[in-house]
Amino acid sequence: TMLATIGYGVASFVIAFVLAALLGSDGGALSKEFPWQFRLAAACRTPVLMLIVVPLSFIRGKYTLARRRLRRYLRGPGGKAAAIRHAAHVDSISEQLRAWDRGGRKRKLRTARSNWAAMSTKLGSNKEECNQIALGHMNEILDVDEDGLTLTCEPGVTMGELTDELLPLGLMLQSHIEMESITIGGLAMGFGIETNSHKVGLFQESVLEYEFVDSHGRRHSVTKDQPELFYALPWSYGTVGFLTSLKVKLLRTQPYVRVEYLPTSSAAELTSQLQRLAALGEGQAPDFLEATLYDRDNAVIQAGYFDARPSTAAPLNRINVWYKPFYYRHVETALRSGAFQESIPLQHFLHRFTRSIFWELEDMIPFSNHPLYRALWGWLGPPEVSLLKLAQGPVIRRASVYAHVVQESIMPLWRLPEGIAKFDDWFGAYPLLVFPVRIFDHSSETGGSSGLLTPRAAEIEQGEASGLWVDLGAYGVPRAVREGAVWDAKENIRAMEHWTREVGGWQALYTDIFCTPTELRQMFDFSLLDKARKRHDGVDAFPEVYDKVKSEAGISDLSAELAAERAAAKKGTAAGRRSQSAATSVKSPPRRRSRSRSPRPIRG
Repeated sequence: TMLATIGYGVASFVIAFVLAALLGSDGGALSKEFPWQFRLAAACRTPVLMLIVVPLSFIRGKYTLARRRLRRYLRGPGGKAAAIRHAAHVDSISEQLRAWDRGGRKRKLRTARSNWAAMSTKLGSNKEECNQIALGHMNEILDVDEDGLTLTCEPGVTMGELTDELLPLGLMLQSHIEMESITIGGLAMGFGIETNSHKVGLFQESVLEYEFVDSHGRRHSVTKDQPELFYALPWSYGTVGFLTSLKVKLLRTQPYVRVEYLPTSSAAELTSQLQRLAALGEGQAPDFLEATLYDRDNAVIQAGYFDARPSTAAPLNRINVWYKPFYYRHVETALRSGAFQESIPLQHFLHRFTRSIFWELEDMIPFSNHPLYRALWGWLGPPEVSLLKLAQGPVIRRASVYAHVVQESIMPLWRLPEGIAKFDDWFGAYPLLVFPVRIFDHSSETGGSSGLLTPRAAEIEQGEASGLWVDLGAYGVPRAVREGAVWDAKENIRAMEHWTREVGGWQALYTDIFCTPTELRQMFDFSLLDKARKRHDGVDAFPEVYDKVKSEAGISDLSAELAAERAAAKKGTAAGRRSQSAATSVKSPPRRRSRSRSPRPIRG
């Protein structure tokens, strides 16, 4: 009987595996240019995800949830005990760093966190030759100040934990990012954007205080009273020190978000509507503003407003219930039915893209939004991104870069129609994410730079200290790959990077980048970060930002680009020497003295 049961189980698994492979996989549509290992993995992807990765993700998710709630129960709600534990945590990090310092500072410093656990596209982490510091214990919420509307916590706390902690109190982060597994430390040292960023800016604008430990084990607390260091830290990726805690702003909430869905039929209409909605005054502008672009022309704007309760005009829709259609598919119905509105519970709204991993899940399990799949399998949830990365080997990882795109470009909002047309040419992957974001100019506080994201003066609104940009994101399979052709990731992503630099924008660095170190420095303003690294002895201790965010070896060959840069630099140096020699051999006329002129003022 036992053998018969096992036999039936194995047979059922094999039948389900084959059926899922037949219904869902597209390995046969891939160009033969891809290695056979990748084509085989593509053919087996759907059943492996359905029958192995999704159940494992469900089990791991329940275990993680139970562990963090037990940990929170045993620790209690912040207070003096939490402060004592935090001090001990920081001391343990400082001791590791002092030991490394005494040992001669022989290798660069990195965290010991495995890269598969990070929210990025990279499989490798370039940590192999580094001295790795254990920070896994830095995951406690230290204080929630309900009156002062601030939160203090350690960097390992996730968005899911903060949702559980804050929403029952009627609070949320000023920038509450939708992916539940992202850590607050990753957002602070990297890139964080949400659909209220058109009002409050990127996540970094919510930070009131950073606490970090430098390479000598010294503890620092940094506020806006030290503007050069304070604005150097966002997007620095831990290249000055190890972040140990954050103090950030909170917002008061309502239980629901009333969402208006507004279809548009051209890129120009989409842009003008976003500009109009973002420019509305306080009390009129949406609390949340985003759009989803379904092809080159058609999009749906989602304008959200906090609300106390549903109404007849805006009925309740619990969008994240497991049997419901994916949110982005629900939004798409506005293209057919016209504008409508509804009320969504706040927790559902904040994590509206978790079930479908934005719109990536349908590329992995093509029938995952089918009512039958949702009824039988939907309760298990999506596969974890970290487990997806674990299943890749080097061959599959490299091939996936040339079969799948994850890229974001932050551009001035008025450039959006041009950006959409270029994304269509470069990628041809839909839907596209469209998040308006306000970029703030802090150069008056530092005397010249706002940090890595320093906006061009021409893009700052008249009379303001900020301007409107938009984050355009492509996640999915490029059109060429869907058609069985070859898509040149390097050529197209480098074209995107060049255009983004040209228009005064920035790319998201959690993706695979194809720029050189020089080109990265042309896109971002490293002046404050370079000063901070020198002042805090970080140059010999921590890798450069480029070395932390670049893809692992074998992904992108930039040897030709680097050689061209070296040749250009050599040619420029030689030309400079000839020019200097000529200048010194000819007697120059005396220079006329003139009164000094004030530098051109920055608007706003």
